[in-house]
Amino acid sequence: MKQIWLHIIFVVFLCTASAYAQLDSIQHLPEVMLTDSKLVQFSKGFKLEKLGDSLIKKNATSLTETLRYNTSIYFRENGFGMVSSPSFRGTNAAQTAVVWNGININSVFTGQTDFNTISPLNYSEITIRSGGGGVQYGSGAVGGSIHLNDAYSFQKIDTTQVGLRYGSFSTVGGNASTTQTWGDHYLNVGVDFISSENDYDYVGKNQKNTHGQFVRFKAKVNEARKLKRGVATWNSEYSYNDRNFSGSLNTKGKDAYKDVTTRNLWQLQQKVGVFNTKGSVAHLFERYNYFPDSEKAFNTGGKANTFIGAFQAEIFLQKKLRLNGKVEYTYVDAEGDNVGENSRKTLAAVVLMNHRLSEKFNYGINLRQEFLNDFDNPFLFSADAKYSVSKNYALRLNGSKNYRVPTFNDLYWYAGGNMDLQPETSYQMELGQEFSVGKLKADVAAYYISSEDLIKWVPGNGGLWQPINISKTRNYGIEAVLGYYLKFSKRHSLDFNANYSYTKAEDLEKEKQLIYVPFHKAAGTMEYSFNYFSVYVQGLFNGEAYTTTDNSESVDRYTVFNIGAQYTLPFNPNITFGGRLKNVFNVYYENVAYRPMPSRNLQIFLNFNI
Repeated sequence: MKQIWLHIIFVVFLCTASAYAQLDSIQHLPEVMLTDSKLVQFSKGFKLEKLGDSLIKKNATSLTETLRYNTSIYFRENGFGMVSSPSFRGTNAAQTAVVWNGININSVFTGQTDFNTISPLNYSEITIRSGGGGVQYGSGAVGGSIHLNDAYSFQKIDTTQVGLRYGSFSTVGGNASTTQTWGDHYLNVGVDFISSENDYDYVGKNQKNTHGQFVRFKAKVNEARKLKRGVATWNSEYSYNDRNFSGSLNTKGKDAYKDVTTRNLWQLQQKVGVFNTKGSVAHLFERYNYFPDSEKAFNTGGKANTFIGAFQAEIFLQKKLRLNGKVEYTYVDAEGDNVGENSRKTLAAVVLMNHRLSEKFNYGINLRQEFLNDFDNPFLFSADAKYSVSKNYALRLNGSKNYRVPTFNDLYWYAGGNMDLQPETSYQMELGQEFSVGKLKADVAAYYISSEDLIKWVPGNGGLWQPINISKTRNYGIEAVLGYYLKFSKRHSLDFNANYSYTKAEDLEKEKQLIYVPFHKAAGTMEYSFNYFSVYVQGLFNGEAYTTTDNSESVDRYTVFNIGAQYTLPFNPNITFGGRLKNVFNVYYENVAYRPMPSRNLQIFLNFNI
């Protein structure tokens, strides 16, 4: 926690400096362009959910909270603010890819991302892509992928936004960002900060969450420059997290974890004849330190540098056939107290195709082959199609082969790593339907995933745990998304969003449901707006989830409600304030066994545009 004051000063400095920017009225980025354009162009037959700003701001504490209340993804969270890992369509955390501006950023050590270390306010757009994405985004995109994108525009923009938050358990947060364009230049700079004592009551237990303090700081720079026949962009991100790990109902926490990540991506897009070309260079850095006792200096840690170079060329023929070819080279150099010094080289060749056969029907075929890794590299493919039966009804279908490579921990862990591991492979199919009737929109999807060679840590000789390829799983289920917007008059409106999922995820050897995969999950938000005032109610239902492989123990199902309200000053529409009351009925609930989640708590906020 020693760097907390440095980060607070940085936030205050940016907020103060931004306060002198001029803005005649509230503006929004017009005609924005995403750094990862392939997400939309080559996903026509896949389910894409883009989260709007209003939904994100209602659950802005972390990406965990944002996705928990607005998607069908289940999160296994070791107490509020602690390690958080997703289960997307019943898959595990390492089978869910997190993609930053087109780059897979899952850790080279664990193969996953901790969603409590990510601020949802740090990005222009958050999109959830359901289904296999291994061809486009590489290892881990089995159940689906979470896309964190930055956008840019060269139209006139002069905006500065500042937000301040304070809440229960001594929680303080702030964010500030400014976006400016001049001539052929675009610049976006921002910071986000949150700190909490996190000492919430365990409902009905006469206990408190102790040793759960956390700090998160994020900074970003996004820059773009228009060229004669193209665009040059730079995306940069810095993240710092310092957390004490809280205990459980039966244990006291004393360990701590600190991590730093930096990400930089440079891209040059250029029109060359009939081809749109893009050259990319990226550097990713991650470092962690684990403290068995937060009061002592002793710790173990590791760090990794990832270098990525890519070149792609795309052609769009007769406004119907889009072809994209890409070659990407990745070099990873990592060292750690528990994994030694190791490296990995990967060369990938990718071909993407989308064909709009008619106004109603288009389809895509995508292929990927990797080389150079020290294990067999599976050939990956995907195919998707979408048919608009009418303006109110459409069908989509997709299927794919995906994979997950062994992580550095799997291969090199000093007390059990297995260098003979092979990548996990999976096959998946999805059939989806999209409906719209007036202001009512709905999406219903059924999916099936079959996986083999799953990497599983099992006890070996002398009680030593070691990862081996043994498990086979089968996942299938249904997802439904509903949205409805009704405007009664110029002053009154009602906005409703809801989602539901049924997930069956089986270990075929044990014939049991996988742990921490609830059969049922539902969430929804209803918001009523009148003039400058709005109020909303938000609900979340998580069904029972097993916590042991024999399904003998579980965490109970629960339902949690939040309410919130905000008011925009009529004489100054640049200022908005409000509050949120979370866990309104003070429900006791757990996402992980014996690790209670927060009691009833309050958060107030002030947002203004300058």
